[in-house]
Amino acid sequence: MIRQTPPHPHPPPRGGRDGWGWAVAFSLTFFCLPPALAATWVYTANEGGGTVSVIDADAGKKRATIRGLRAPHNIHLGRDGMLYLTDGPANQAVKIDPDKLRIVARWEVGRGPAHIFMTPDQRLIVNTNTESGDVTITDASTLQPLTTIPVGRSPHGIAISPDGKFAYVANLGSKDLAVVDLKARRLAATIPVSDAAVQAWVEPQGKFVYVTGLNSGQVFKIDAASRKVVARLTVGKLPAQLGVTPDGKYLISCDQESAQLSIYDAATDKLVKQLPLGTWTHGISFSPDSKYAFVTNTKSDDVSVVDLGSLTEVKRIKVGKGPNGIAASYPNTFKKP
Repeated sequence: MIRQTPPHPHPPPRGGRDGWGWAVAFSLTFFCLPPALAATWVYTANEGGGTVSVIDADAGKKRATIRGLRAPHNIHLGRDGMLYLTDGPANQAVKIDPDKLRIVARWEVGRGPAHIFMTPDQRLIVNTNTESGDVTITDASTLQPLTTIPVGRSPHGIAISPDGKFAYVANLGSKDLAVVDLKARRLAATIPVSDAAVQAWVEPQGKFVYVTGLNSGQVFKIDAASRKVVARLTVGKLPAQLGVTPDGKYLISCDQESAQLSIYDAATDKLVKQLPLGTWTHGISFSPDSKYAFVTNTKSDDVSVVDLGSLTEVKRIKVGKGPNGIAASYPNTFKKP
């Protein structure tokens, strides 16, 4: 069922499941917002505070807070310009208009939704459900779930191939990477990785898929064609999210316990640098021009801005409590609702 959020903010209703009710309302907090202007906008899903922080990365400031969520885990900027996130305790996916700073819709998915992604053709939204062991495929235009596909135990991270044909699902519990055929809407293959798989990322050409191994401190490099592990790259302790820069130059792992980034040359699989950041580095996003990486530090409640030219941290910005997932729009316009 889709729930359209009412046009005017008001306090969250009490009652219902866990005292929140099924339709959680939202509110906005503004911080001297300027009129429309171009900027580097970054959005964090603050799982500990039930909010989304809106950051002007150029100015190094948090500009707004979107409230009314329970525990948003991951956030994704779709090619339609909308933000999509998962709200785990509510078992919902949520759509946010980043220009109006409004929650515009929510819909039920599986149990314990984790990561979410829109296909390149903007037709489907796919999310993992950790507790129910499956993925939900939703029609992006109607926000009606189309099907649910079992993929393994405790699916967490997800990535979509550049051609939109496959979804790659990192399974924490079954220690493998599930390959979902999005056209046939079925599980096509399972690739063992011998560790709790946290997150997956497909490099820009679609030739390789990278997966973080939580306990072994490794990134598994998988050939997308043969569906075999072709390399294991050593990173720090308890790696979580990872990513390949849009230009394909660097593979970067967020090493939570080590509080650092492990930065690899993607062409040679050679370690370039390990860069200390805030406490419990977790989520990562990039500017499309590959100049910057934006990283959430979950336990220090901030975001690190990393210059990918010098491979140095150039800013650290306070956000809400327990930032997890992160998405970047570079640039975008900011308009008051």
